[in-house]
Amino acid sequence: MFNYIGDKKGVGPLKKINRNTFILVGAIVLILVIGIISYVFSVNKKVASWQDKIYPGVFVYDIDLGGLNEEEAVKVLKEKLPNMILDKKLVVKVEDKTLELTYEELKPSYNFEEVAKEAMTVGKDESNFTKNSYIKGKKTINVDTKLSYDEEALVAFENKVIDEVGVKPINASIEINSGSISITDDVSGKTINKEEFHNTLVDNINADPNHEAVLTFDLVVEEAKIKAEDLTRINGKISSYSSNYVNTGDGRVKNMEIAANTVNGTILMPGDEFSYNGLIGDTTPEKGYEKANTYVGNKIVPDYGGGICQVSTTLYRAVMRANIRSTERMNHSLTVSYSEPGLDATVANPYIDYKFVNTYDFPIYIQGSVSGGIVNFTLYGDTEAMGNKTYELVNEIHEKYNPEIKYEDDPTMEEGTEKVVSYGMPGYKASSYQVTYENGVEVDREFIATDVYMTTDTIVKRGTKKKEEPKKEENKKEDPKKEDTANNETEPEKKPNN
Repeated sequence: MFNYIGDKKGVGPLKKINRNTFILVGAIVLILVIGIISYVFSVNKKVASWQDKIYPGVFVYDIDLGGLNEEEAVKVLKEKLPNMILDKKLVVKVEDKTLELTYEELKPSYNFEEVAKEAMTVGKDESNFTKNSYIKGKKTINVDTKLSYDEEALVAFENKVIDEVGVKPINASIEINSGSISITDDVSGKTINKEEFHNTLVDNINADPNHEAVLTFDLVVEEAKIKAEDLTRINGKISSYSSNYVNTGDGRVKNMEIAANTVNGTILMPGDEFSYNGLIGDTTPEKGYEKANTYVGNKIVPDYGGGICQVSTTLYRAVMRANIRSTERMNHSLTVSYSEPGLDATVANPYIDYKFVNTYDFPIYIQGSVSGGIVNFTLYGDTEAMGNKTYELVNEIHEKYNPEIKYEDDPTMEEGTEKVVSYGMPGYKASSYQVTYENGVEVDREFIATDVYMTTDTIVKRGTKKKEEPKKEENKKEDPKKEDTANNETEPEKKPNN
């Protein structure tokens, strides 16, 4: 039984029930809150304990990094990762040929610290509850690894594939003998699209040991760069220039012959740039070059290839007569016997080059020769396109610097005597101009360059050795006794009378 307190409608008992319900609900809520707080606290504590460790389920391919700190992860990666792909191959198939490149040949390398750091960041930016899922091992993440490799090894493989599967095109050629022109047809070749080939290989190089790429490529037609129809524009001589030489007995003439023969037969298509150094290369004895005098600063020293600057200078003059400007050209440090100041072109591979671009819309064919004391270059092209104009490179000397006399004492020469060891060379400041003639009349004069040439001193040896004075004869006082003795010795012996 209970005491009834309330109105007639039974409000009293309901209030008591509501109060009990409220207490019960409050207790439940309190328990839940305490439970949640305890859970959150527990999760936070667990998450905090993994702050400096990689979460479970984080892999680099087949390598489990879960539970490791960065330093430990780096150590494990260094031990296991490199060896996982050394036997992996990049397989290329072109028609009926198959070529392979092993990853060992690519010399793969990794940034282990970067990989470990990336593995450490997995899940660390998530909420604590998501982090807890990682910790419980409910997620599996594979960290992609960036692979570095020897790019030169890849390029070498690409070139090997192209050489083995492709057929190189053959350029059209031209021969000109005594004005007669003969053209040989070009032949198309086959090759791989080089850009597509390279990009596909790069895209398929990765560190995944379980992924081995097998790539198939088709051959495409490769047209010859120089086609016969282009060479039909060459119909005659457009310029020529010759310089004289004297056979000095050293390797100079041989060097000029090799250089001129190398340039001879060159075809320049419209827009092509000619590089003397690019064509000649190093003047080594293996190529047949010999030692002859060259300029080094303001000194004359023997070196392999001495004389090839006369070839470049002669070519320069022939090219200027075709009204083609240089893209790179430099004068000698000293004047040369085969060219006036301001009209030469020196070379010194790889530092100083002579270059020019074919600015015409037709091909240019270059003939060069060294024979009989003459270096000659002749350029052939479209004579009709040249019109009635001719061109000549001329110079103007602004200043001349006379050499000074430099004396060198020589203790082996007598004082007062002199001997010229080497005669000095004058220096110059000169400008060059391209003169245009139309029907033999000058119509234009264009400034090209101003060049300065150094002087060299005249070297004279001067004797410093003192002259020896002749020895004076001394007056000797003779001993009378010696004189008598001497007289007695000269007198005939007196024999007794019998």
